[in-house]
Amino acid sequence: MEKTYTVKQLLDMFKKHIQLILTCMFAGLALSGVVTFFIVTPKYSSQAQLVVTLPQSDSTNVNDVNSNLQMINTYKDFIVSDLVLNQVQSRLDTQYKIAMEPKEIKKLISVEQSQNSQMFSIIVTTTKSVEAAHIANTVAKTFQDNAKDVLNVDRITITSSAVAESDPVSPNKKLFLAAGLILGALIGIIGTLLIELMDRTVKDATFLTEELGFTLLGTVPDISDKDIAVNIKKTRKLVDGELSQAATQKTESSTEPRRRRSRV
Repeated sequence: MEKTYTVKQLLDMFKKHIQLILTCMFAGLALSGVVTFFIVTPKYSSQAQLVVTLPQSDSTNVNDVNSNLQMINTYKDFIVSDLVLNQVQSRLDTQYKIAMEPKEIKKLISVEQSQNSQMFSIIVTTTKSVEAAHIANTVAKTFQDNAKDVLNVDRITITSSAVAESDPVSPNKKLFLAAGLILGALIGIIGTLLIELMDRTVKDATFLTEELGFTLLGTVPDISDKDIAVNIKKTRKLVDGELSQAATQKTESSTEPRRRRSRV
């Protein structure tokens, strides 16, 4: 027979196993902290911003502006081309002693464009913040040097050079810790439900009447250890009092004949 629980029963169930739930929560928080701070390698990101100006005609119209925006996709492909990356590899090795293959550099680069803008950013993400800044600036400068000769552009301006960031972009520490805390809470709740579902002991009279179909003849009230101790103490006092009273009566009954003899 399928068993259903009310909201109050669920709350009482979770309250009963609150220690298990809290333990799982703190265990999840501790585990996510270990992963975040000691296992996952932090990654740093640096970006250089550029703007490209195409040759302008005597009369600038909307089509020219749209053409400039569409050219951004061409710049993205040109930045990760072999022509640019081979020069970037050589410059990084010569200037900064960074030895990387062009295909490795390509994986680190992403190009993002501001919406409806001719400005775009060259973003590099690596495990070293200074290295990310060097690569981003080198790619931007190499693109600037080669684009005029290959593409039909008028001017390329690096509006913002990449700088080394002290804060990593990943992992997101707060997000990881919150995820560990929530995951631990879920495990604790699932564990509580499993414990209750697997527990087949009789907990109340409704289980006997509804689940098993028995007739309820009577109930024994639940007595706490404190109440048992109080009742035992009261019982001992009552017994001691009765014994004391019986001893007193026995003494009085034994002395009564002696008094009568003395009178005679």
